[in-house]
Formats: sequence, structure tokens, C-alpha cells
Amino acid sequence: MASQVRRITRRLAPRSLAVFGLSIVVSCTSVLSATTPTTSATSTTTPDVVGADLVITGKIVTMTAAGVVEALAIDGGLVVAMGDMDSVTSYAGPSTPVIDLGANVAYPGFVDAHAHWIGDRQHYGVGTPEEAIDLALSHGWTSIAELWVDRERLDELVALDEDGRLAVRVDGYLALNHPGPSGERLGDWYLEHGGGLAPSDHLRVRGVKFTIDSYWGTQVLWEAGELVEAVATAHEAGWQIASHTVSTGSHQMVLDAFAAALGGEPNLLRHRIEHAVQVTDDQLRRIAELGLVVVGHTAGFPTDSHADPEYLEYLGENTAWLNQYRDFVEAGIRFASASDTPWLYPDLEVTPNLGRPQDLIAGAMDGKGSNGTDAPPFIEAQTLTFEHSLRSVTIDAAYAIRADDLRGHLAPGSYGDVTILKGDMEGASPDELRQLTVVATIVGGKILFCDEPTLCD
Repeated sequence: MASQVRRITRRLAPRSLAVFGLSIVVSCTSVLSATTPTTSATSTTTPDVVGADLVITGKIVTMTAAGVVEALAIDGGLVVAMGDMDSVTSYAGPSTPVIDLGANVAYPGFVDAHAHWIGDRQHYGVGTPEEAIDLALSHGWTSIAELWVDRERLDELVALDEDGRLAVRVDGYLALNHPGPSGERLGDWYLEHGGGLAPSDHLRVRGVKFTIDSYWGTQVLWEAGELVEAVATAHEAGWQIASHTVSTGSHQMVLDAFAAALGGEPNLLRHRIEHAVQVTDDQLRRIAELGLVVVGHTAGFPTDSHADPEYLEYLGENTAWLNQYRDFVEAGIRFASASDTPWLYPDLEVTPNLGRPQDLIAGAMDGKGSNGTDAPPFIEAQTLTFEHSLRSVTIDAAYAIRADDLRGHLAPGSYGDVTILKGDMEGASPDELRQLTVVATIVGGKILFCDEPTLCD
């Protein structure tokens, strides 16, 4: 695997980020607003670019109102132009690499909004952070959110970033407590970093992680009053809060804490609920009213775990209120799907055909988990359309990590992060999606993984 990854030795600072800002984000009511490449060129605010770092031609899905375009130019780590072939290829100089997609399709770099690729690598047999990063890239992820970072893990991420070895983009969430059974508190150590830190365009740490309950929700790790106080402290300090919450009792407690912290104001920090398994209709309504983000796991968690007879026997209740992914979306709740690597894989084994973006999209559409078991009726009832499934690992996943200004879509001014798949996801069945492989993963215009050397060289 390592031989296929081209490492960054020097990262170019994104030029003129202030020029673009939030104005580049275009609301997208239809993921693919055109089934064929658009013929209108998209202008760029950097017309002086001569000899872009990379040009891609072919079918490119943008996740913006532009829909599908036929060419894209990246320079200085950012998209500088996209649109019709003639307009965009004019940005290619004599030494500019040009990727002709052919039958392959390019997508905005996929965002894994909840995972443990680097921090929990020892649990899936990976020895070094570089190897874990290589695996994430080979699976098609250009951004990963590390959802449990203590002091030691933070120091490692900072050192990797300083040395230019953090090839994938990482968003870290600092841990406030250990998971069960101990639930040991780590204190308010995150406040040492003010409202967060972002030393580069590859490392941002602006969130904290509360682990409210255990895997099945059987053990609650916080007291209600203690949680209200801790959530208020993090909120007032400007930190996004991610809450590992499974059971209905834990949801009730954390929703009360969020409501108290927000005090009727909008959820501008985009506080999140992770997993959101046992959610009643009333709690779903409150999640929507509070503007909370939900991060779930559409490939592995529902069918593999929550259809387990032992788990259902433990609940002893109607299953209609489990994993309400479709209900979340229909209620207007932002929903991101994430891999939770390595914790959702059989025997904690990360394989080439598990934990990829296309697996999450397929799982959202048919409810099948990583073991391939057909979904029971209560999970089938919560499947999503292709449009919403694709959004859950692109624009909505970027929204969940507060990075949708630069990630999760392609537009002039966005990061030049691109994932190329061997084939077209549009119109494919879930099982056909699972057969698609990752051809290349590009971060900031740099080809960091490539499975087809003739395409990338």
C-alpha cells in the first residue's frame, strides 16, 4: 500500500482564502442538476493563474448548483476554475499534469465525519500513523474526523502536521472522558487551547467529545447536572460539542443540556449527536428544533449490531424508533454518515472493500451492513435516496465538521480535494456501488493515492 502513496514533502499555503470565504457555498437542491457536463464555463477570481498544478477532465460531480462539469483546474491547493473543457484546460501550462478520467468519475473529496483511523490504529493491527493515513487515503477519504483525542494523541497529530506527514485532512475532537466502563473524566484540559487550534489546512481542532453512554446505551457515564454544566462550559468557550449518545435516557439528558446551553439561540457551533440510535419521536422533534447535527453509520452499525437478536431482546420494545435516518432527513436535520473505523468492521479488520464512501452510500440506500446481511424491515424503512446518501459523505459531512466553506463540494475557492471512482455512482444499485473501487485520492491538488498509474502519471 505504501508504495502507491505519494507523500507531501512541502505543502503550498492556499492563496487568497479571504477572497472566497463563505460566498462560494451554493445551496444544492439536486445533487446532479445535470446528467451531462454543463456547457457554461465557471469564472474564477484568479485569472492570472498560468500553469495550474493539476487539471482534471471528464465527468466531475461538484455538489453545487453547477451540477456536473467537464473540467476542473487546481492551483495552490484550491480549485481555480471549473466548467467546460475549452475554458478550463486553458489553465494547463506545459508542465501541468492533466488527468483524463475516461469512464471514471470524480467527486468532491469524501469526508469521514466520525472515525478513529489514526488514534485507534492499534485495535486494527496498524503500527504507525502513516500507515493509518495511507489506509484512509486508499479508501477514498480526503478528510477524517478523529473523534477521541487525548493529550498524547493531540501531541502526535501536531507533530505529524509540523513534519508535513499529515497527508489527509484531520479534524480532531478532544476527549472529556473515557468510554465505559470507567468513564474517567479528563477535565477541561481543552480550554488550554482557547476556542480551538488550527495550525494548518491539514489540522483543525475545534471540537470536544462527550461519551455519554456505552455501546448499547446500557451504562450512562454522566450525571444530568454535571453534564449541563460541562456542556455550558464548552459552548461558552466556543467549542463544537460531539456527544456519543445511544439510549433514549441519554438522549433526553443531552438534549436538556444542549437546550440549556443554547438558551433559545441558533446552534451556530453545530453541536452534534453521534450514533443517535434510540431516539423517540419527541426527541427527534427536539433535535430538529435545536438545530443539532446527527452523525450516524449507514454501513455496519444498524444491520450488523442493532438487528442482533440479543440487542433486540435487551430493548424489548418496538424497533420503529431505531436508526431513524430517513426521519432525520425528512425533519430537516443535517445527517452525516461516517465509517467509525475500526469499530464497525467484523473482527475490527480494515479491508479494501469496507469503510469506503461508496459503502456508506450503498448502506444508506439498502440498509445492508458490512457483513452483507439483508436489512430487517425496520432498517429498510429508514433507507435514503442516492441524493441524500451522497450528501451524507460530502456536503453534509463537511457541514458536520464545520468545514463546508472549503470542503464537501467543488467550486472556485474550495479546497482541491477530489476522489476518483472507477465508474459512475449515478443510477447504480447499492450492490453495484459496492463493486466500484477508488482510483485516486487527491488532497489540495496532490495525488496521494493512485491505483491506476497510467491515469495519474
